[in-house]
Amino acid sequence: MTNTKRDAIQLLKVIDRLAVGPVRVEKNRIVAPYKVTQNKKNDSFDLIYRYQQEVFNDPEDPASINLAHMISAQVAINYGLFCKEIVFHGAYDATDQKFIHEMMRNTAREIYVKKFCEPNPFLKGPAASLPVVKQESYVQARINFDSRSARARTKTQNARKNTGWVVDKSRYVILSSGGKDSLLSFGLLKEIRKEIHPVFINESGRHWFTALNAFRHFAKRYPRTSRVWTNSDRLFAWMLKHLPFVRQDFASIRSDEYPIRLWTVAVFLFGALPLMKKRKIGRLIIGDEFDTTAR
Repeated sequence: MTNTKRDAIQLLKVIDRLAVGPVRVEKNRIVAPYKVTQNKKNDSFDLIYRYQQEVFNDPEDPASINLAHMISAQVAINYGLFCKEIVFHGAYDATDQKFIHEMMRNTAREIYVKKFCEPNPFLKGPAASLPVVKQESYVQARINFDSRSARARTKTQNARKNTGWVVDKSRYVILSSGGKDSLLSFGLLKEIRKEIHPVFINESGRHWFTALNAFRHFAKRYPRTSRVWTNSDRLFAWMLKHLPFVRQDFASIRSDEYPIRLWTVAVFLFGALPLMKKRKIGRLIIGDEFDTTAR
């Protein structure tokens, strides 16, 4: 690979440090600080998940703390291409760390290919015409896990060895939005008499407007319906403001695509896990995301 191509990717490394956590766990809520250091300035944002019921019986339980940290880490997986360093503060064991490393590696590659090597109306400047570059890894960040959390990681590993989730595989969560996939899934499972729990992930922004009618309908008719409120979409928008190659009028651009992020569905999947654990649900159904009419 030529030095010119290496320099092209370097243009994207614009955040000095992204720090995530440690997470504060409450019985029906988790709060995770995200802190960006850029050009010698610090900026912070709290990622929040709020549940309609108490899903963490004991907020001090190491397994609950570990789960909360893994939920909160998912947004950060989108930014390995853009940071010099990403630090995760909190309870992450060896399995967690391997997952985060591998998913960040995969996501950085996909983002470079899909967002920078293909037309993207959200980009401006040299980043809008980067060359095709093939390399072993597109993660530019050093990924660190706070060494002061070693004791917490040990507790988490011991908790995993000593306890497991007790689940019933005849119980199903359907990650619901009011769209075709989730409605069809609900209908099929209802027809074969399965126990169904429609769970709506209530983002704080526009997406909720399209799901609200469906949520109201289900909440009136099916008592197992629940929703999880999160401000993850606001965090994604906040992160875009730290990427100088993204047009800052991104909210006004009509597009079916997100400007940068691709690791999105996991933000919802992980957010549903505490509710599934609480209700001992063994299956999670999601739409296939193939919502295009193109052949």
